[in-house]
Amino acid sequence: MTQENNRFINPKKLFNPKYNGFSHIVKVPEGKEMYFFSGQWASNLEGKLFSENFEDQVKQTVLNVKTALESVGLSIDDVVKQTVYIVDFTIQKKQMLIDVGSKEWRVKSFPASTIVPLPLLATAPNCQIEIEIIAAK
Repeated sequence: MTQENNRFINPKKLFNPKYNGFSHIVKVPEGKEMYFFSGQWASNLEGKLFSENFEDQVKQTVLNVKTALESVGLSIDDVVKQTVYIVDFTIQKKQMLIDVGSKEWRVKSFPASTIVPLPLLATAPNCQIEIEIIAAK
């Protein structure tokens, strides 16, 4: 018996989200294991902020997400949902997230996604981004 793949669905009557780096819907088939990850941020091994620069934080955060996935035998392609928290959200920060993400977050299909603007993260002073994911395999 072959295991069915996750289905990434973008209805024709909704806008094409590909250029924003997400899918409208993801269907996880029965029998797959679900993994829920705490939010990852731009921390180093000591739990300190890697950099105060937003672009550097995005790169380190994505690296930390990949490291967390790999630790349980998963890859970025197994991510079905992401929630991105951005401090002091601007369109420029969203574009930087998309630009960096398109280089660092190479996937066959984009996960469902939500961006949440907020004034402060509880992770560390000057932390500007946190990414929480759900994966299925």
